[in-house]
Amino acid sequence: MPLCMILQNTMTLANEIEGFLASKHFSENTKSNYTYDLTNFHAFFKNRKLTANGLELYKSSLGNHSIAAQKRKISSTNQYLLYLYNAGSLERFYKIQQVQSTGKKEENRLNPYFKEFPEFYLPLNSLGQFLALLILEFGLNFSEIQQLKWKNFDWNFKILTVEKNGMKRILPIREKFALRVKGITNADELFSKSRQFLYIELKKFTPISSKEIREQYILRQIRSGKTIYELAGLLGLTTVVTLEKYYR
Repeated sequence: MPLCMILQNTMTLANEIEGFLASKHFSENTKSNYTYDLTNFHAFFKNRKLTANGLELYKSSLGNHSIAAQKRKISSTNQYLLYLYNAGSLERFYKIQQVQSTGKKEENRLNPYFKEFPEFYLPLNSLGQFLALLILEFGLNFSEIQQLKWKNFDWNFKILTVEKNGMKRILPIREKFALRVKGITNADELFSKSRQFLYIELKKFTPISSKEIREQYILRQIRSGKTIYELAGLLGLTTVVTLEKYYR
């Protein structure tokens, strides 16, 4: 190989994200997540040469993320670097040393904002309360609630099927929720209402917005140990970008 080619391969980071993803049997959701991480990786090296020292600087730049998020990003990057090496796009193989866990459970910086809502779980007596439970228990937004059908709730297997943009996701139904809403007979009538109607009914029940309640669903899933990719799947998100702030 000519010296100039070696220097080019060693110092310049080739953008082959699409080729890398095509070589993997990832779901569309996973592809989106890898694309996000690797696009950020390329952005870091936009005005930098790919060197061992440069990779150490990149690793240091991840320090404001949680250990779990750092591990995920480094793992994605190492897989990509191996792909580039095997494809001949890098003259040598680079690998970032994985970060080490502290041995202690990381403190969730969002814990101070975690809230309990005992009033949501009183005997069901309003449409707004039902809406609040749907958002808190499943992380649904109003548009997703409007697409629901009562038949989507499988009380035998304790699962809720939600379809959005051609994607189908299966969410577990907690007994705590089932006990309060299983006896409803006219839920489809509520689901067919306008977004404004849903907003007003929720407002009658609680001053807490649907966005704030949905955020509490996110915090509960993080507290239970869900990874950022698992949580994105539960929410029907195609990327993890809006969830990054919760894992820092």
